[in-house]
Amino acid sequence: MTKLIYIGGYGHSGSTLLEYLLTGCTELVACGEVASVVRDRLKKKHCTCGRRSEACPIWSQVLSSGAPLTEKTHEALTLALLARAGKRFDLMVDSTKTALGHALAPFRLRRALGEDFLLVHLVRDPRAVAWSAIKKTERRKMTVNRRLYCARVALAWSAANLACELFGLFHPKQYLRLRYEDFVAAPREKLDRIFQRMLPGAKFHAATLGVTDNRHQLYGNRMRGKPLTLEDVKEDRAWQTDMPASYRRVVSPLSAILRARYGYS
Repeated sequence: MTKLIYIGGYGHSGSTLLEYLLTGCTELVACGEVASVVRDRLKKKHCTCGRRSEACPIWSQVLSSGAPLTEKTHEALTLALLARAGKRFDLMVDSTKTALGHALAPFRLRRALGEDFLLVHLVRDPRAVAWSAIKKTERRKMTVNRRLYCARVALAWSAANLACELFGLFHPKQYLRLRYEDFVAAPREKLDRIFQRMLPGAKFHAATLGVTDNRHQLYGNRMRGKPLTLEDVKEDRAWQTDMPASYRRVVSPLSAILRARYGYS
């Protein structure tokens, strides 16, 4: 049976980058944020494989008229994708994460898959996360109170990461924590660590990135549609120079306990 790697944590933490680089293993298929397909009722019609969803070798059968999306939950759709991917791949990635509404998804999927499940708890400095979220509202021309928005992000970041911590407490053998900052500093090493947990002997091959037909992400960060090489990977530190101190003063106290736990001073 195809095994599942589920990326947990909060958005703006590098999950699309991690998922993209995981496709450097040809035995793995990336399916993006699966829950967003259910939530948006498939508003996005094109897959990162370059095909329309109805012609994609992974999504076409799962989203056919005989298996209507309206009858599927996030977990049911993920399991259906696993069954479909099992004909070609040994590993699959769902990068839905564990924000509000999806905190229990790792527990439900682990109950269905047992040892064939791994939660990769991806964590990033909450100040960087908040700044990235603010920049996204600017790109979308959204009008928000930035300080209140920072507070909201900080609380949501804490909740999403606490959900992963709780899973790790109950299921330590199916849990792996990964800091974004450590990942971008040594991506090959961190990727191989994940592979060894799920598929011993599997390796990351930089030459296969964007070449093999194993990226089928309908939803996720806009990065998913761009060409990427290992040399392109670097830490986004814009928040350290561009984020106003007043925003940091909002985020810092609301995330203090977990920031200390994860080594963010």
